[in-house]
Amino acid sequence: MKKLLLFIAISSITLGYSQTELRKSSLSTGGGSASVGTTQVIFTVGEVAVQENTQGTTHLSEGFIGPDVAQLVGIQDYGILQGVQVFPNPVKDKVQINLPENNTYEIRLFDLNGKELWTKQIEDVNQAQYNLSRLQTGMYLLIVIDRQHKLSRIIKLQKT
Repeated sequence: MKKLLLFIAISSITLGYSQTELRKSSLSTGGGSASVGTTQVIFTVGEVAVQENTQGTTHLSEGFIGPDVAQLVGIQDYGILQGVQVFPNPVKDKVQINLPENNTYEIRLFDLNGKELWTKQIEDVNQAQYNLSRLQTGMYLLIVIDRQHKLSRIIKLQKT
């Protein structure tokens, strides 16, 4: 009995610190999808229905399967860009981005619905600063891309 309780305690701690990434490609085969026009309903065993609608370049998702931002910006096969520092996080007004070396980088900011808010290109510098005071309070995805070396970093950024 003590071994069982110890196993449950260790498993709970380990699972509490694990990270899961959900992608559309990770849907279980125990489900399916149905489409009518541009509306698609995707479901898996034990999951409530998720409705998606695409009109031109606008993608609307209802449910917990959001847009795959990595695929949206063409970095799904990129490695992880090490040495990127973003601070302060949470940010109130200005955010500082320190990069590993002087290079050409693409900086993109998305809301959690996958809507791109802006794209900046920086060249031959290893740091940049952006004013985010106009953004609403909430969570955002900041993506730093090094297309030359096929590396990227996605950072969750909280605006207060």
